[in-house]
Amino acid sequence: MSITPPSEREEFQAFAVFYESDIAPYLRGKEDARQNAVMQAGLMAIATAVAAFAAFRFGPFGEGNFQAAFVVGMLGFAAAMWRINKTRGDITGGLLQRVCGKLGYVYRRDIGRPAYFNDYDRLKLIPNFNRESWEDEVRGERHGAEFVMCEAHLKYKSSGKNSSTRTVFHGQLLVIDYHKKFLGETVVRRDTGIFNRFGKPGKEFQNIGIVSAKFEKIFEAWSTDQVEARELLDPLVLERFEELDRLFNGAKLRAAFTGGKLCIALETGDKLNMGSMFAPLEGPARVERILHEFDLIFDLIDVLFQRVEGRLDGAFSVEAVRR
Repeated sequence: MSITPPSEREEFQAFAVFYESDIAPYLRGKEDARQNAVMQAGLMAIATAVAAFAAFRFGPFGEGNFQAAFVVGMLGFAAAMWRINKTRGDITGGLLQRVCGKLGYVYRRDIGRPAYFNDYDRLKLIPNFNRESWEDEVRGERHGAEFVMCEAHLKYKSSGKNSSTRTVFHGQLLVIDYHKKFLGETVVRRDTGIFNRFGKPGKEFQNIGIVSAKFEKIFEAWSTDQVEARELLDPLVLERFEELDRLFNGAKLRAAFTGGKLCIALETGDKLNMGSMFAPLEGPARVERILHEFDLIFDLIDVLFQRVEGRLDGAFSVEAVRR
């Protein structure tokens, strides 16, 4: 079965042959591992159900039998999911290693907190968190601009008797070389209305008045250098940010121009994965899913950096750089 590229970009043109020669054999070789993981997780679930029922029906805790059964059930469910997710991560890592290698990129599955995250934290692009996990780092170059991206899953666990854990960010961090040294720092965040004043990146930042009413409805901009910020956020750049918001369906896009780099955060969730473990691995759908995500990343970089050839009729759109 042949693979269907997500677009006509030249990066994807040789993937049909590469799928048949490299990726399909890899997925066939991992099918037994997938089936074993699913079977073992199923056995864990059955054993857990039996143990939970026994704890509820015959436990020595009286009224606490229900709580004991609940704890047993949750532990068994966690163990089953760990078994599934471990195998899914191993298979996904090998698949992404092959896809990124074909695209000319360097891929790492398991990473710690990357050094480039310091700018996101310092400039308040990310909410407060105290639980973190990092994975799927990709490094490469496009249109002469080096980039690195990774997935972050950040949570905040409250303290006290009624403590709870909630996700504050789950998505992609993307750092792109802007080929320009900035005199100051400029931050673009989602507009939060009356709460904008609480999102000020630092005491040296001032709000930038933007002439685009459409941009102002979506974003709020801050900078330490008002003159430079207005040069960076010229009318065409404003339209490019508006197009990115449309392209990613309002995924809480936020960005910072700092230190010669453009740092972008998008709450896209877990995107670079192979999909369900409860279906056979072989077939092009899993690879097409991953290529579609790379196509979106290429759109993002192209929207931000690609020059527009010819005259624009109306507002800027991603089609202007896909031509």
